[in-house]
Amino acid sequence: MDSLIKTLSSILEEYLGTRTEDLKKRVVAGLSFGFSRTLAVLIMALLAVVVLSVLAFAFIMLIGEAMGSFTAAAFIVAGVYLIAFFILFFFRKRLFLKMFARMFSSLAEEASSSDSFSSFALILVRRLRDHLAGQ
Repeated sequence: MDSLIKTLSSILEEYLGTRTEDLKKRVVAGLSFGFSRTLAVLIMALLAVVVLSVLAFAFIMLIGEAMGSFTAAAFIVAGVYLIAFFILFFFRKRLFLKMFARMFSSLAEEASSSDSFSSFALILVRRLRDHLAGQ
């Protein structure tokens, strides 16, 4: 009986060690994928800001030349940006909040109903990876 308990104990210890190593590797893979995707999105956003700034300056120059007043042209372009800001602000719930709320609530349901070894963090990393890969 004592040798059986020792055998079961060593098998269980080996199994848990293997599962822990598997979990570590999956978490590291998911986090590295997530960080690289985040860095790529930040670089693209920075590039988009630079392009929008150059386009805004070009439109200011174009409109200012046509109107004869660069100040008025700058106010027109700033007004366009202000309108875009207000549109995003007023539709933020529909565009951003509801989407994230749905995603995180489905993640919580999946984590609570899951009988596998995966935790909520792993499911979150997988779902974010799949979501970003689909874009």
